[in-house]
Amino acid sequence: MRHRFCERLGFTNEAQWTPVGDLSGGERRRLQLTRLLMGGPNVLILDEPTNDFDVETLASLEDLLDSFSGTLLVVSHDRYFLERVCDTFVAVLGDGGLRDLPRGLEEFLELRALQDHDSSMLNQSSAKEKLSSSTIRDLQKELAKLERSIGKVYTQIKQMHEQMELHATDFVKVAELSPQLVELNAQKSELEDKWLKISEKLLDT
Repeated sequence: MRHRFCERLGFTNEAQWTPVGDLSGGERRRLQLTRLLMGGPNVLILDEPTNDFDVETLASLEDLLDSFSGTLLVVSHDRYFLERVCDTFVAVLGDGGLRDLPRGLEEFLELRALQDHDSSMLNQSSAKEKLSSSTIRDLQKELAKLERSIGKVYTQIKQMHEQMELHATDFVKVAELSPQLVELNAQKSELEDKWLKISEKLLDT
């Protein structure tokens, strides 16, 4: 049972006999998490648990935590990971408190855009240029287009993770898929940045 558990987090039969001193930083991090999970805890507090993990190990970790019967408290910038393993979301918005997010991470993006808008309003000393009706319509169309694109990218990322899970033991296939996942994540970040900027413009009108 323990051998199978170790294998799910990337430690093959041969790797399980490797001295700890010979492990890389990422492997030691995986070893710590493996030992923790093997102890059968009721509560896990994880701070950026996906750092230093390869795609294959990350997929296994998501499967394990998704079926974890206890309580998880996770801090992470990995949106896909959070949506996969968490049921309740709260945000730290820099005001010293926590904000409940009933609608999940989409609500966080909206709150952050509003917060950025409020900050820019305080720092401005002159009136803003009012956007014309046609410009507002164009921005709204662009915003809707971006939202559709973001949705497609998230679907592609999810499918990519599923493919990697399906081919978890095929290292050649995983190596082939990994650059595609990196590119999709870069596209996601770029689209979300554009969405926030346009949202700020519309909020300023």
